[in-house]
Amino acid sequence: MPENALLAPENPVQSAERFISKSKYLFGLQCPKLIWHAYNAKHLIPRPDAQQQAIFDQGHEVGALARQLFPGGIEIAGSSDDSDAILAESNHALGQHRPLYEAAFTFDGGYARADTLNPAGTDRWDLIEVKSTTSVKDVHLHDLAFQSFQSFVLTGGGLRIRRCLLAHINPNFECSETTGLQCSCAVVLAVQCFPAIN
Repeated sequence: MPENALLAPENPVQSAERFISKSKYLFGLQCPKLIWHAYNAKHLIPRPDAQQQAIFDQGHEVGALARQLFPGGIEIAGSSDDSDAILAESNHALGQHRPLYEAAFTFDGGYARADTLNPAGTDRWDLIEVKSTTSVKDVHLHDLAFQSFQSFVLTGGGLRIRRCLLAHINPNFECSETTGLQCSCAVVLAVQCFPAIN
């Protein structure tokens, strides 16, 4: 593969696809050919099978439950994949100073889409990434590395990040009559804090 293959593909791609995102970063860690295909031959990457789709769906369910920890927020662009619309809506929503779900920003070749951005005081934000696991896994270390990159992208985009948080399912949570939560939807997240890189 030519050294500059990622920078100058033969076929033009949409502008957002030229940025490095978390999913592309993780592709690159898995296999250099996979990241090349993500930029140059996306149509050749197989669709998720039923098992992989179930994992994705579970992640979306946990993410939706995690939003309950940050009520009154704004979901950015819903299920849209129009990157320009997502970026514009994210920028507009910042002024409302409410929790933002799936807000996206670009800076210096990077594209970051945070699970949750939560206002912290008058001029800072907490960046929260949500995982549908019951503990921190080795792969999350790469996720956290990219989270630091997300902090770089968000900071470059004009945000001040106070801290980065990784939230996952708390395996020690027990449902009882006194919690006031219904067992069928009681997912309590354990949150671990990591410093932002500004």
